[in-house]
Amino acid sequence: MNPSISLQRLTSRLASLALYPTRSTASARFSTSAVATAKLDLSNLADNPGSKSQRIRVGRGQGSGKGHTAARGHKGQKARSGNNGQPKPGFEGGQTRIIDRLPKHGFKNPEHKDYQPLNLDRLQFWIASGRIDATKTITMKDLLDSRCIHKIQDGVKLLGDGKADFKTPINIEVSRASKSAIKAIEACGGSITAVYYNKLGLRALTKPHKFEELPKFARPMKKKDIAFYTNPENRGYLADKTEIVGMDH
Repeated sequence: MNPSISLQRLTSRLASLALYPTRSTASARFSTSAVATAKLDLSNLADNPGSKSQRIRVGRGQGSGKGHTAARGHKGQKARSGNNGQPKPGFEGGQTRIIDRLPKHGFKNPEHKDYQPLNLDRLQFWIASGRIDATKTITMKDLLDSRCIHKIQDGVKLLGDGKADFKTPINIEVSRASKSAIKAIEACGGSITAVYYNKLGLRALTKPHKFEELPKFARPMKKKDIAFYTNPENRGYLADKTEIVGMDH
């Protein structure tokens, strides 16, 4: 192109080729008169050109432009049907997975229970400060409401730390107790009872306002629980019961 050509001549040439619309042609195209002459009805109602594109329909023949392999290439894992060509998590191309190569250590005991520990020294401090009334039977609800314990998972186990300073005769009901705790409480004239509660029973004990009608407390069903709560050495509440089947608290 000649560098000495003027801008006006270049514009006129481009306008003649319809590549660069001039101001006159653009104004004529979008003028109100041109729009007013077009009749708008349901037959020519459509979106603006370019505002909507059609979905690509793959695998519909060669004329669609996405036929034959349907844009997946030749063979290979991602060319196969099923699961969108993606392997399952942990898949390593057929070799042994790392989760199978690493050794396993330990196990989770399904019979394990988490008892909230409570020592005698803390219980004595709560009684001495007036947070717990020692004149009535102390339940796990009293321990939780007074914040002597902060949670009850599967129950409360009373332990013997501080047994030398424990001097208050009390009657207390917990899930379990150590032999030293039992000996210390009974030495000062108190009594302790090990009571069985399942999850629903603990919820009914600690939050009775959540129930329209309180459920019956379940009896222990497993052999080891029955053996524990019927043993007088553990101070089980079923120790003096001759009939276990169908019995509640």
